[in-house]
Amino acid sequence: MTKLSVGNYFGVGKNRKKILDIIRLGNGWLLLKTENSKSSRDFKVRAVYQTEPRIRSYTPKHAHFAIDFYGKMCANRERALELLQAIILLWTGKIPVEKIIQQYNESVSGLPGYDLEYILHALKWILEQEDINFKGRPPKKQAALDEILGRFNVTAPKDRLGSQLAISLFCDIALGSHPVEALIRANLDILPAKRGRGAV
Repeated sequence: MTKLSVGNYFGVGKNRKKILDIIRLGNGWLLLKTENSKSSRDFKVRAVYQTEPRIRSYTPKHAHFAIDFYGKMCANRERALELLQAIILLWTGKIPVEKIIQQYNESVSGLPGYDLEYILHALKWILEQEDINFKGRPPKKQAALDEILGRFNVTAPKDRLGSQLAISLFCDIALGSHPVEALIRANLDILPAKRGRGAV
């Protein structure tokens, strides 16, 4: 087994990509940032949840976090809204992830699903990836996203318009939308594209 370290490779065949960065989480999981093909700056995020006897991993997606957030909203709306504030604070980039975890860990404790450390570290990279790959959007769609964020008194930083779509997704769910409806409204894939073409 190839050692999971920066500079080594992850995956096999055409999916074999160089590891650019690693975050080791308190629950034993690893978050990997690997090369990707959309542009020279593009990267992919992988969550490794098992290393022995074999590596098991998946690619974290918006849908995973949307459904997780919805479950938290159903369990305890007040604490879930604290999580949303932590995600928005992460998105603004004003405070390091570790400080946000320290600030919000107690107020979101007891919620079901993903823990705060995993959510914030994974979303930090996923949101950065969205900004890197952003090509623009129609003015009408941009106005709709601005309106959703405005209901939480949040303005998108100019350099974060790509990831604004994901943040508006969480806000939409917090406003009462079902995650599937919110994902469709945001025009985000629920299934990977290659599976979705033939999905029933």
